[in-house]
Amino acid sequence: MKTRTMRRLALLAGAASLLSSCGNSGGDGNTLRIGLECAYIPFNWVAEGESEFTLPIANHAGSHADGYDIQIAKRLGQQLGKKVEIVQTKWESLITDLQMNSIDLIIAGMTDTEERRRQISFTEEYYRSELVLVTSKAVADRYSAPVSSSDFSGLVSGQNIVSQVATVTNDVIDVFASTYGAYHVTPVATFALAAQDVVNGSAFAMTAELPVATSIVGKMGSLGIVHFDQAVLGEARSELGVSIGLRKGEDDLRQKINGVLSSIKTEERERIMQAAVERSGGQE
Repeated sequence: MKTRTMRRLALLAGAASLLSSCGNSGGDGNTLRIGLECAYIPFNWVAEGESEFTLPIANHAGSHADGYDIQIAKRLGQQLGKKVEIVQTKWESLITDLQMNSIDLIIAGMTDTEERRRQISFTEEYYRSELVLVTSKAVADRYSAPVSSSDFSGLVSGQNIVSQVATVTNDVIDVFASTYGAYHVTPVATFALAAQDVVNGSAFAMTAELPVATSIVGKMGSLGIVHFDQAVLGEARSELGVSIGLRKGEDDLRQKINGVLSSIKTEERERIMQAAVERSGGQE
């Protein structure tokens, strides 16, 4: 569900790409070079070792990537009859890397937004999640049922809410601020740092999609999850899905990928994600 809406980050992306360590230029037609951060648990991360779930990271010899995104990439490779290479790169440079032909696809929990569609194309969604709050366990334990829209103000009014910079999960805090009286504090570089802000009390809660929140809480026992009525999000609710990014004009490839994605039913997607969450325990 990550998104990039900040123009300054888009400019930085171009510079980052020129300095990128990807080391890939031009595909051979038989390989799908997948760009991602390898730092967005449980969607993708650098694994502790090789396993049936991992793929080598092409630009970091000896390293392997795991996660939900990796399993989707594997499925694409198998069904399209192509070799898959994982390219670890900075999130801010992913779109530019794609445009410059350093990678062929972005499979990194990226949201299909109107602004992004001006630059690249997107497939159908390959995962859709629920947005939640990660708070202290003491607070979370008070809410066994999802918080209703009418009660949401009582939960967040006057409270500091944080998330990772330039993501949908950060953008929606504007809704919490304008409609429910929360304070949108300066976003941080990673979800891990946002979680630490909750632990140390500088933020009341952080926003995250449920699989990410589940992984965080699994590692940090002092935190818990608060579910809420997703109607709270208003129009932002439409941006809870993630899609695969590819270059404009590659309609044939997009249709083939959509065909593969349509064969992965919702139940199977949830099973793959749950397995990724379980494997991610202890990963940083």
